[in-house]
Amino acid sequence: MFVIIIGIILIVLFFLWYMWFLQKKNASTLNKYKDRTDYLKEARLEGKIEKLTKMKLSGASDDRFNQLKVEYHKQEEEIFSDILRQMRGAEYKNTEFKVFGANQDLKKVNTSLDQFEKKIAEISQGFDELLKSNELNATHSEELQKKYQTLRKQVLTQSFSYGPATDKLEDELSEIANLLDNEKQLTSKGDHIEASQILDDIKIKLGLITDQLKVIEPLFHDLNEVFPGQVDEIKFVFQKLDKQHFKFNDDIVALIQEVQKEIEESNEKLGELNFDAVNTNNEDIKQRIDDLYETLTLEIDGKRDVLKEQKPVLDYLNHAVFQHNRLDKRIQKLQESYILTDKTLDTFKNNFDTLNEVRREYDSDVQSIADKQVIFSQVRNDFKDIVKELDEIETNEKDINDELNQMLTSEQIARNSVDEYAKRLEIQKKMIEQLRLNGLPDDYLDYFYMVYDEINKLYDDLDADQINMEDISKAVIITQEDLNNLVEKTSKLKYNVQLAEKLLQYANRYATKNKEFSDELAHARSLFDDDYNYQESVDVISKALEEVESGSVDRIKETINS
Repeated sequence: MFVIIIGIILIVLFFLWYMWFLQKKNASTLNKYKDRTDYLKEARLEGKIEKLTKMKLSGASDDRFNQLKVEYHKQEEEIFSDILRQMRGAEYKNTEFKVFGANQDLKKVNTSLDQFEKKIAEISQGFDELLKSNELNATHSEELQKKYQTLRKQVLTQSFSYGPATDKLEDELSEIANLLDNEKQLTSKGDHIEASQILDDIKIKLGLITDQLKVIEPLFHDLNEVFPGQVDEIKFVFQKLDKQHFKFNDDIVALIQEVQKEIEESNEKLGELNFDAVNTNNEDIKQRIDDLYETLTLEIDGKRDVLKEQKPVLDYLNHAVFQHNRLDKRIQKLQESYILTDKTLDTFKNNFDTLNEVRREYDSDVQSIADKQVIFSQVRNDFKDIVKELDEIETNEKDINDELNQMLTSEQIARNSVDEYAKRLEIQKKMIEQLRLNGLPDDYLDYFYMVYDEINKLYDDLDADQINMEDISKAVIITQEDLNNLVEKTSKLKYNVQLAEKLLQYANRYATKNKEFSDELAHARSLFDDDYNYQESVDVISKALEEVESGSVDRIKETINS
């Protein structure tokens, strides 16, 4: 119990000490705030207000001054007085030991002082700006006046560089001069804010004119010097060419007039300071002038090339005609003994037609040159086309000549081949005769005589009054294939005959073995002797022998192969 009492006493003593400490702290804070209010009283702005009043401001400057002055008096009479009342209330509470309430009031006082101090600083800055505006405007006005005079002098002394844009530039400079006068009047009246805004406008307009001069000069240089010089040069060259009787696809005079008209339009647009339109027109003018230069150069170069190529083209044409005629004689001679293909003859005839057309075209161009009614670029293109067509004819007729040579070579090859086929056929005939057979299978005989007839027909075709080598060449290939097949058939026939004979001879040892075998042997002999079916005879006797003596047929076959 005693400990509790002691604890309570200690708590009370600590609380009383804390209250005393907080009271002292509040009092110290109050003293600091009093010092701040004393400083704010000393920093009053009546001096600045008096100076500004003597400046006799007007217009927007006077409105701004009155606005700041009203706000200042409000801060001094209402806000500052309210802060002093708050401080007195906080001091009273602190004296009465209402330290917590006093502490809260002091926090509000601190916030109010901060806001008041900030507001007074803003008002003071506003007064300073008004005080300085006259001096700043004077400096700015002097700088802009110098820049204006420099630009005005540049436009007046170098008007030859700006052409039709000069009048518009002078109008803009006159507008700036009026603004400078207006700024002086406003400054003399004390309306420094309005004067400052006008100076800002003047600065923008002077910058705009400076930028315009940079754009105008190169544009007018093209319109005044470059383009007219190029047009004069084109006129001079055209007149010179016209006296030399040059002809053109286009109306050069009209094209030059169009360029001159567009130059005039660009000058008008430049006078209106319509730079986008001038840029577009100038680019088009450049292209038109380039096209005119190209057109004139095309004909000058065309004449040089035409005069240079006229004889070589004629020589080439004459050479092509000579070669064609020589080939024509060869074809006519060969047609007495050979039938030429339609493709060859059609190509040759087309070449003849093309040569006649080329000749007419060349003669027409040469006549135009003689008559001085020629567009040289067209003739140059004609010559190029003629050379190209002659190249094609030369290639075609070389191919035709090669085909004729090949045809003659093919004839000799065909004759040699047919002779070889006849010899091979005779060999096949002798091989069969050596077998000494009573007869031959019908299919073999049919095939043999078919090949025989094919060879005879080839002889007939090769001995004809007009040889068709295209058909003969095809027939030679077919006959070769048929002859090869006949050789295989002969070889197979010979093999079957030899094998049948040996099998039948070997089978005699079993002729009386049994009736069934005897019947098969008789059947096989009949197929061989009467029907000439040697393959079937082999099949019948082979089957019978295998039944009585397995493996005997293979042994006999080996003797044939060997």
